[in-house]
Amino acid sequence: MALRRVLQGFLLIALVLVVVGGYTLVTQTPFLQAEGSANRVAIGYVDILLLFEQHPQKFKAEQLLSEEARRLQALLEEEAEDLEPQKQQELLEKYQMELMLKERELVRAVVEEIEKIVGEVAVEAGIEVVLERQNVIYGGHDLTQDVLEKIREADNLD
Repeated sequence: MALRRVLQGFLLIALVLVVVGGYTLVTQTPFLQAEGSANRVAIGYVDILLLFEQHPQKFKAEQLLSEEARRLQALLEEEAEDLEPQKQQELLEKYQMELMLKERELVRAVVEEIEKIVGEVAVEAGIEVVLERQNVIYGGHDLTQDVLEKIREADNLD
C-alpha cells in the first residue's frame, strides 16, 4: 500500500513535469510560435563565397601572395643551387610553409572584414541570425547584395 502511494506520487510529479515542459517548449521555441508572435527570430543569409570572390581585398591579397611566391622562388633557386637534394627539399618545404602561412594570414584578413560587415548589415536590418546561403532551404532574408555594397563603400573610403 505504501509502495503504491509512492509510485502514484512519482507518476503525479512526472505528469506535472511533462505538462510544464511541454508548455515551456511550445511557448519558448520560435519555430513553434504563431506567425505574428513578437518572439520570432529574424534570420538572414549571405553567399559567403560570392562575397569573398568579389571582395576588393581578395584581389590585393592575391597580388601580394603572387609577389611573395616569386620572391621565395628566386630565393630558393639562389640558395638551393649548391645544396644536396635532401637539403634542397628541406629548403623547399620551409618556403612552402612560409607561403602557406602568408596565404592564411591574407585570407583571414578578408574573411574577418566580411564577417564584420555582415554583422553591421544584420544589425541595421534587424536580423538576429545570419547563415551561409548553402545552409538555407527556405525563407530568410538575403543580405548578400547589401553586404557587397557596404564592402565596396568601405574599400572606396580607404
